[in-house]
Amino acid sequence: MRAESRPTTVGAIALWGSSDLPGLGDQVVPRVLERELLTRLPGWRVTHYAPLGWSRPSVSDGGLIAEPLGEPTPERLRQIDDAAHLSILCATFTRDTNLTALYGTARAEAFFTMDRPTVTTNLAVLADGLVPAEVLNARTLQLRQLGELPEDDYVIGPDGIELPADVVFEDKLAAIASARKVVTEDPYVAAAAAALGTAVTGPIIDVRVLAREARAQIDAFAEAAERALVERGGDLKRRIADLAAENAALRHAHARQRHRMLHERQVLVDKLMAADDSEAVERLRAELEHECHLHREALARAAEDHRELNALRQTKLLRWSQPLRETYGKIRRA
Repeated sequence: MRAESRPTTVGAIALWGSSDLPGLGDQVVPRVLERELLTRLPGWRVTHYAPLGWSRPSVSDGGLIAEPLGEPTPERLRQIDDAAHLSILCATFTRDTNLTALYGTARAEAFFTMDRPTVTTNLAVLADGLVPAEVLNARTLQLRQLGELPEDDYVIGPDGIELPADVVFEDKLAAIASARKVVTEDPYVAAAAAALGTAVTGPIIDVRVLAREARAQIDAFAEAAERALVERGGDLKRRIADLAAENAALRHAHARQRHRMLHERQVLVDKLMAADDSEAVERLRAELEHECHLHREALARAAEDHRELNALRQTKLLRWSQPLRETYGKIRRA
């Protein structure tokens, strides 16, 4: 994302989601929504919220920062409303879900029963643009090298392999994109597979229809956000504009960092695969043992030489001849 140069009008949107859960939909939906909103509202600021947020980080969130919603008190609601022009509910669970089963606490349930604009379409049908194809290919290769995916064709589902669980969402999308077929009852996995062009057995997904509906709903969100900005006076203070520019720059830096981490992981995988050669490992172990043996021998010789020297220094001949040797040394130097 490119930071806009000193924007004159800046708005803010709060996304109340479930990115602190490990499901594919929990990770894909807020990212798709953020991307689509910022495409329509360049320069705006998007803040993610979740029931537990950053207080319960996991590998699956891929570094997405979500602020904990906290207690649904009037003060907390006023704080969020003051920080954003529009709040959108984008969690994958429904309004009547018992959050205790998901989080161990029902503290945030009240947030998701409020009258706020709510995502009602499956945004995973727009997941194909989240990760570039070359990155998906690179991640597939790494997953195969790490043993997370088989070397040949595979099916994800009950009669095949399981979708890798404890990995970031990019790895999950890579596994789906490279599969021959996905068999699932998860509508978000099915939608992502259909969007990525993988055959699906499960919920019927018409990508073109659902994508059109999803974009229409996001258009409505963007229009509502613009209206909310105008109702608050249109233009915000220069300080907020600077913060938005910094936020965009930080997001760009975060994206670059993730690409760097991908490269570093590939280097690590290559080294691990090279070290997995049993013959090479045995050669290295033998060389290391030989070096250790030589080192022990050198230490033993040094210790023996030191003992012999001390023994020589303690003899009467050496002690009594000390004055004579010092005198001889002075004459030599003169």
